[in-house]
Amino acid sequence: MAQQEMIDRLCFAQVIEAIRCYEEGVLTSVSDANIGSIFGWGFPGFKGGALQFVNDYGVSRFQKRANELSKKYGNRFSPPNLLEKMVSSGKTF
Repeated sequence: MAQQEMIDRLCFAQVIEAIRCYEEGVLTSVSDANIGSIFGWGFPGFKGGALQFVNDYGVSRFQKRANELSKKYGNRFSPPNLLEKMVSSGKTF
């Protein structure tokens, strides 16, 4: 397996769960999600946090890659509904 594939699987699994928590109201702000992901479970600080990772990656590009990972590795990589809405409206976190 290529190194980038492993990095994507690790990061995307964490980010998708953070998006789901934000979508469900478990997280109430983007900054809480970003700071919590860095200091709470050790998400790479240089990425700016879990939701900032999506902004930097590009929301539609992130959605496309998540769909690719989902087809290859299972539903845990399926983009949450919030992400789908953001892509269609052109919003970011």
